[in-house]
Amino acid sequence: MGVTAAVLAVASWSVAPQTARTSQDGRPNILLIQADDLGYGDLSVYGQKHFETPSIYRLAREGTRFTQYYSGSTVCAPSRAALMMGLHTGHVSIRGNSELPLPDGDRTMAMVLRDAGYRTALVGKWGLGDPGTAGQPDRKGFEYSFGFLNQRHAHRQFTEHLYRNAARVETGVTRDYANDLFTREAAAFIEREDARPFFLYLNYTVPHAELRVPDEALKPFVGKFDEKPFVNEKADARQSGWKDVSLGYRSQPLPRAAFAAMITRMDRDVGSLVDILR
Repeated sequence: MGVTAAVLAVASWSVAPQTARTSQDGRPNILLIQADDLGYGDLSVYGQKHFETPSIYRLAREGTRFTQYYSGSTVCAPSRAALMMGLHTGHVSIRGNSELPLPDGDRTMAMVLRDAGYRTALVGKWGLGDPGTAGQPDRKGFEYSFGFLNQRHAHRQFTEHLYRNAARVETGVTRDYANDLFTREAAAFIEREDARPFFLYLNYTVPHAELRVPDEALKPFVGKFDEKPFVNEKADARQSGWKDVSLGYRSQPLPRAAFAAMITRMDRDVGSLVDILR
């Protein structure tokens, strides 16, 4: 994804809340949350001092911390494939960050859980199959999906479209913050009336660049850090254009403040979802 291996070695963070309610038949519901490029040192529970992540800290305090947990690879697609298939990177079909979909024969955890009677959903970033491919989410065990299917598309925190069940959904490129939409969709899925237990794979695209966040989230951090503005006028000239990788990320005059705001907003949303489960 254009990010160094040193960063992505700790990129995949996930947690299953210990207090998640059970289904009517007694089997546990599963909420698996992944944050893109979140390092362990970016969380209060692991020593972050410049901002606080109280919701995730509470999960760590009341649950289990996995201190020897590593992503399956140094880059996006193979690490996600390893997680979904439960295999070492050397045994998955996707080993680099090219836009290859999961092939027909690859069996994911969502397929296993669906076959065991779970209702299944993917919300957020997928990166393992575009619409019409064998890796399309509903062909890999997800009854419902919403978000980015292409990993390059997921570089934009505001976009003109997302996908619901592989069908294009228009969004406001200056209005709709993708991660806010993900939280809303996740909450709606959790609260849906259904006797079956659920498996929800929730993939936030924060704090992966580009570093953008709604103004109200950024405001508390303005002036709190020494900043070196990031400027890319070529990318600024187009609000979308995500398929043209040469554009790069759009400018951010306050990258450190934006980084902190992205993580704390996600922490807030994780807390709201755990409250719904409780």
